[in-house]
Formats: sequence, structure tokens, C-alpha cells
Amino acid sequence: MLNDSNKLERDFQIAKNQGRWLSDDEQIVLDKRNQIRSKLIILTGVCVLLPPLWPFAFGLTLYLLFPKTISRIGIVATVCFLLSSLVVTGILIFLLIGLFNVLF
Repeated sequence: MLNDSNKLERDFQIAKNQGRWLSDDEQIVLDKRNQIRSKLIILTGVCVLLPPLWPFAFGLTLYLLFPKTISRIGIVATVCFLLSSLVVTGILIFLLIGLFNVLF
């Protein structure tokens, strides 16, 4: 009962600040935005305290801000990495066979 009262109080304060009541969808979006903001604040604190983790924190920040885009970039980067690994492996095998023929 107390929790419902707090939620109604919070909703009322938000409605007063914006001049209107939020729909359920708008409230869900606002809650998600607040969750992401709190995660980014914590991440910023970790970044400031632990400099060796800055690259990881940068990647995580991009993922938190743009999850769909970063996921797609990750998939493309993985495919490119695998294809380039196969090409390099093929070239090395070709060079080793050529070296083996020249020496023996």
C-alpha cells in the first residue's frame, strides 16, 4: 500500500512538472531512460576510478546508448575478422608450401 502511494506521488510530481499526465507507454520510456542514465553515471564513476578500463567503458557506453547499432557493427566486425583470418591463413599456407618446395 505504501509503495502504491509513493508511485502515485511520483506520478503526480512528474505530471505537475510536465503539465500533463503521462501515458503508460510514455512512462515506460521515461523509466527506461532513467535506468540507462543511472547505469551511465555508475559507468562514468568506474571510468574515472579505473583508467585501464577506459576502452571497455567506452565500448559499454556506446552499447548502452546505441544497443541495436553497436550489435550490428559487432556482427559485421566479427564476419570481417573471420573472413580476413581465413584469407591470411590461406596466404600463409601457400607461402609455407612454396618455401617447402624451394628448400626441398
